[in-house]
Amino acid sequence: MNFPDLKILSVIWFSFLAFIAILGLLVPLNPNFEIASFFVVFIHTIVVLLVLISLPLQIKSIFIWAFLARVLFMIWDIYGRNIFGLPNSGADTEMYYGTALRISHDISLLNSPHRGGIYAKIIGILFYIIGPQRMVAQYLNVLIGLFVVIIVYKILTVLQIMPQIIKIVVLIAAFFPNSLVMSAILLREIIPTFFVALSLYSFIRWYKFGSNANLFLSLLMLGLSSMFHSGVIGIFIGYAFFYLFFKQESNKFLFSSQTVVTFVLLGGVSLLASTQFGDALFGKFQKVEEIDDILATANTRLGNSTYLTGMTINTLPQLIIYGPIKMFYFLTSPLPMNWRGGMDIFSFVFDSSLYFITLWFIWKNWQTLRDRKPLIIGLIITLIGVAFIFGIGVGNAGTAIRHRQKIIPLMLILLAVMMDEKSKYNLYRYNFYGT
Repeated sequence: MNFPDLKILSVIWFSFLAFIAILGLLVPLNPNFEIASFFVVFIHTIVVLLVLISLPLQIKSIFIWAFLARVLFMIWDIYGRNIFGLPNSGADTEMYYGTALRISHDISLLNSPHRGGIYAKIIGILFYIIGPQRMVAQYLNVLIGLFVVIIVYKILTVLQIMPQIIKIVVLIAAFFPNSLVMSAILLREIIPTFFVALSLYSFIRWYKFGSNANLFLSLLMLGLSSMFHSGVIGIFIGYAFFYLFFKQESNKFLFSSQTVVTFVLLGGVSLLASTQFGDALFGKFQKVEEIDDILATANTRLGNSTYLTGMTINTLPQLIIYGPIKMFYFLTSPLPMNWRGGMDIFSFVFDSSLYFITLWFIWKNWQTLRDRKPLIIGLIITLIGVAFIFGIGVGNAGTAIRHRQKIIPLMLILLAVMMDEKSKYNLYRYNFYGT
């Protein structure tokens, strides 16, 4: 996607901001907010479709249907929830909506802590400007979800992944069930996903082209994502490893005592930032301040979809030993041995299986890695870092599914690179051996 394409896509956001300004001007007239929301969303949907149709891309139809699917899910969540509700749409979405309404009525509440955190404050500011127009707030998530798909596509093009693999992975990004839902309902999940995708985009550009600006942007975007949930700060562990040890001129990792010590110190600083200053910086995991708190968090299991109920972690060595198990369950639950019914089977088939297949694909095809082996190692360490942070804090499948959404861009990029390496390896074998 070249620069003109980005200029075309910017029309989506500028036009959306223009509609927000118009809605803000209409508030003193006391309009019917539901009608106003529907009219604005309808008109802007047409604008987005015209923009997407104008893109000079072969896979633009995927973007179009990804956008329309998210709009339909949003409409169903608002008007069809009495028939059946979308997963994760319920108590938390209403909490965010209620908190945002209170903030919109008293903007001074922005200075007070709220259960909804920064997301509720953002929606509260939006409602303060345009009135209590819930559809517009959810439509904002729709747009963000669309751009997650576009950013994933952009990363794959920067990496020069084979076109057929790009199409497969973008299709997954576009229609992955949990991503569709999270892009349509009034939850914050899609926003940290968006910033994680932007962070990965800058990280990949640094890997390909260098530049301290790309390094800075990758960390900035990760910091913004961490404001919505500090669990994603685990991605920094992989970044630090790559930035310190990877040498672009040789396409290899080189280790020295100085860089190893620096890596350990950075790991300690990131742990300190996410524990001692979590409340001020990130807003999550604030109660995890000492090793005893970490162990208590690792033993917390809430809800009906709990897993590893017989595992108790009482010491730091046990945390290190059992940490990989909790990471695996975080990425793949609900596993068959924990299924309670049809919904768990559905969740495994349409959510967990992607993570399970990606992990299996890495294990199965490790010997096929060639030029991009350092990148894959860096992405795997990044995955380990973030999965460990989330793994010790999550003890049930429902919460795991929700939090996994934040790292879906990382999983998709890792899967795409592995598939591309596998395809090139097979092509090499065919050309070399003639089989």
